[in-house]
Order: sequence, then structure tokens, then C-alpha cells
Amino acid sequence: MSNKKKQEQTGAVESITFKAPVVGTVFTVLSGLSFLFLMMCLPLVGPAGSVVAYSQRNAAAFLAVLTVCTVFSLLALASKWMRRQEDGSPLPLVSIGLTVICGFMFLALFAGWFSI
Repeated sequence: MSNKKKQEQTGAVESITFKAPVVGTVFTVLSGLSFLFLMMCLPLVGPAGSVVAYSQRNAAAFLAVLTVCTVFSLLALASKWMRRQEDGSPLPLVSIGLTVICGFMFLALFAGWFSI
């Protein structure tokens, strides 16, 4: 009897690993949603948000959201990259692009380019 049939009969659930397609997809969706929220927070560090008395708190809040977005995009990239090495799945272009954009946004935040 095959392994799959045994699992169906016993009701056993297949363990989910970091390389599983669903894990990479979940991290990609979470990184996309956090990037959307990051774009909504962008005015906090823009020209209007950088001249107020509480601009340091604005920058700290933006940095926290940017960090969460970057962590999710790096986890998605790592999961999809490991899966690609295992089964030859397509190159995770969206995850790579989002990670590069987050890196550029870190650079822009610390260089002060948003407040211009």
C-alpha cells in the first residue's frame, strides 16, 4: 500500500516544511500586504511628516513597518529559493523585486531622501 493511501486511511496530516509551496505563498502574500500598508505609511516620512515636532516618532513607526515588510519578503524569498533548488520551480521574481525595493527604501530612509 502506498504512503499516501496509508495517510488517507489513518487521517495523518503531511507535515509542512519551510520548503513547502504553501509556506512561500503565505509569506509572499504577507509581504505584499505589509508592503501595501508600508505605502499607506509613506506620508509619515515625506515632506509633510518630516517637519512636525514628532517626526522622530513618525520615522520610528515607518521603520518598524519597513522592517516587518522586509522580514516577510526575505522569508518568502528564502522559502521559494530553497524550493527552487529542490524541484526546479520558477525564479521568485516578485519576492526578489519586493526585497530589492525594501532595501532601497531602507537606504532612502536613512539617507533622508523621503523628506526632500
